[in-house]
Amino acid sequence: MPAIGILLPGSTLYPSIAIDFLQGVRCCLKLNGAGDIALHNMPVGYGINEAEVVAQTEKLLFTHDVDVVLAYVDHRLAQRLSPLVAAAGKLLVITNAGAHYPPTGTTYDNTLFHSLNHNLYSFMTGRLCGSVPAAKKAITATSYYDGGYQHCHAMTNAYTTAGGEIQYNFVSHYKKQEFNLNPLAAFIQNNPAANALLCLYSGDMARCFYEQIAPLQQQFDLQLYGSPMLFDNTPGDFKETNPYVREIKGYTGWLPSLDNEHNSRLTTFFQKEHNKAANLFSLQGWETALLINAFLQQQAEGDTVTGAIEYIKKEQVQSPRGQLRITDGYAVTGPAYQVTATGRLEVQVQKVVEDCTPAWNDMISQIPDTTFTTWNNTYLCI
Repeated sequence: MPAIGILLPGSTLYPSIAIDFLQGVRCCLKLNGAGDIALHNMPVGYGINEAEVVAQTEKLLFTHDVDVVLAYVDHRLAQRLSPLVAAAGKLLVITNAGAHYPPTGTTYDNTLFHSLNHNLYSFMTGRLCGSVPAAKKAITATSYYDGGYQHCHAMTNAYTTAGGEIQYNFVSHYKKQEFNLNPLAAFIQNNPAANALLCLYSGDMARCFYEQIAPLQQQFDLQLYGSPMLFDNTPGDFKETNPYVREIKGYTGWLPSLDNEHNSRLTTFFQKEHNKAANLFSLQGWETALLINAFLQQQAEGDTVTGAIEYIKKEQVQSPRGQLRITDGYAVTGPAYQVTATGRLEVQVQKVVEDCTPAWNDMISQIPDTTFTTWNNTYLCI
């Protein structure tokens, strides 16, 4: 039987991220009749130590002779891992939240880049805000941590390209005990025309932001546009009652309540297997396993690594998010859900973009040629 080697992350922000992801992988394989595929798991911390990641990959290839290396690391590590895995004639799947842009200008024929597409949805959210006539003057609000990733550029650049003007960039502390919106409140008080906020927060900072922005939104009638993690209720940040928000809009890729057959299979089977609800990271593991299982089935028919990827690209995979598409650079995208959250983060879908290829191409075309961020740890893994 085939074997999959998995490089798993650690996180203090979302402590169960590796467990949830691995449980999603296992559940998907089991439900699809591939539960006897061997899984070999290796820890890689926050994905910062490249030498450690390479060493663990070598162990998976040389000691365990895996057919697929599934690495929960940032896209940038493709330049180290892809040649190594290709030399062994195997498939590499790099998966993460997608807060950094994918590699461009370099082709890795043996590598799938599977993410939660946070940069794409942030890009679409920025463009959405920029298209609203009453939101042409905006403020960016993010944390020292969240703001260090390229999804921040994707959102603000899309907004300004759509005709909006950034009036103020607010960056908060990344520790709960030091978090406050006082400088932001002062700017809003003195600049009432800047009534739209482009918000990028996750984890504890998302809760802190919601709690402190609520009275300001009420007082100044602020329009909030948020990054995908602001619509997520994954345990680790929202164990308590969800914080209150009058209204926030944006794009995201998955909600537990999506009404389709494949999402029902995930949520029902995961609950049965683990006696808990599926969350964003178990969805991510499930979806990655769908792609790998399709690859292994095609390779069993005698196809090459590249041939099997091209087959999946042509035939397409149906996931709990909806239909997956593979770009020419082997990046995986899913549908985009334009949502509005109100009250205790009660999220409602307003619009569905089934094929995000045009938006993806627009986003890729505006990636700067120069380095503009140095955050190296995998997003959400701190």
